[in-house]
Amino acid sequence: MKANKVERPGRGRALAFAALALALVAAGTLLGYEKLRAIWLEQCVIEDFENQVSIESGTMVKADVIAEEFGLRPGANLALIDFAAKREAVLHKIPNLRSISIVRHMPGRVSIVTEERTPAARMEMRGSRTVSGRVADAEGVVFMCQRGTRLLPVVREPSAPGTPPGAKLSGRARAALELLEACRDGEFQDISILEVDVSSPDYLLATLGASYSKLKIAWEGWDGTSTAASRTSLRRQLTHLAHAMHSSLGDAAVVWNATDYSKKGRIYADTKGALK
Repeated sequence: MKANKVERPGRGRALAFAALALALVAAGTLLGYEKLRAIWLEQCVIEDFENQVSIESGTMVKADVIAEEFGLRPGANLALIDFAAKREAVLHKIPNLRSISIVRHMPGRVSIVTEERTPAARMEMRGSRTVSGRVADAEGVVFMCQRGTRLLPVVREPSAPGTPPGAKLSGRARAALELLEACRDGEFQDISILEVDVSSPDYLLATLGASYSKLKIAWEGWDGTSTAASRTSLRRQLTHLAHAMHSSLGDAAVVWNATDYSKKGRIYADTKGALK
């Protein structure tokens, strides 16, 4: 017959005491943590804004706007601001900003440096004289900016409202920007472009330099996604065009046709100005 196990009277009391001791230790640890956290949070409060917050901004988006968007003001607590989330939200809200760098100097200081986008072209509508205020940078991101943009080349989209601020150019509008950027290269600087109309599905229609002659141009993959092959094709077209413009027909041409983008493609010059 199996004997029953008999618990010792003091064992239960010992276990209860151990549990109580562990609870007291946990409570003490939590209390200590809360006190340390309170001390830490107190050091992160913005009391002297000028000495605790540094913001380097550009000309379009001022420092006070950045401070407001991040919730940086006297009395705010730096430890309670989710700077990573705020950064993404601000970049999405203000497309004029290309990047935002944030450095936390623990515990009570923060430095923010913003980089603004540089306008590369004005975005306007075909047949409209109204200035939209939209511009695009070299990456194709559209944003609002009117100061200092009057002399920029124009990309004319076919119908309102056009590519909205915050979006990126695509299709023929992207190709127009790619053409403008290629002509900024030293090799093609003589091909001065005033504006590019993207209305035609068959080619881009550019207005050239002081003579206001027209250029119809297309290249391999021009209205799709930019690839290494399409960029090579564009440069080949511009090389052929540059040679043609320096030929005997250069000064007489009213319309240039550079839509044949085969490897042996020819550039045609119309001296009568029949734009078909």
